[in-house]
Amino acid sequence: MASDISEPEALITLELPSASADQTRSLGSRLGARLQPGDCIALRGQLGAGKTTLVQGIVAGAGGGHDVRSPTFLLHAVHPGRVTVHHLDLYRLPEDTDLLTLGLDEALQDGVAVVEWADRAAPGWFNGEIEISWASGQERRLSFHLAPRLAEALLGG
Repeated sequence: MASDISEPEALITLELPSASADQTRSLGSRLGARLQPGDCIALRGQLGAGKTTLVQGIVAGAGGGHDVRSPTFLLHAVHPGRVTVHHLDLYRLPEDTDLLTLGLDEALQDGVAVVEWADRAAPGWFNGEIEISWASGQERRLSFHLAPRLAEALLGG
């Protein structure tokens, strides 16, 4: 008997450097251009690592505006575009926060979500993950765990 439940797509891991905020935004823009409704990406990294800078690029690539700031005190910012980007910041919330209480299920019906401090969310929401860390000086290292269609955008495909 055939199952109606499909296997989750295997994720591809990529490690990419970024020597500047512009390079980080460019990587985000390439990713944002491939996002589709229902995508929910976890962002991890220390304060000041460049998570919001990456989201600026993602919003631009998804056809959104330029006024992207960390929604630390708002919790949820909405950026309309080709696909609406819901930018969440869980920094001020307790661990194991259920994103259902923030309306994420409704947001993913016709948009995408990018969640900063995703380690504070209850598991099961994310179909991709990006971790940003310092390499040396101003250089950052971005570790992507993404579906193949999204990873291709970063590889120039």
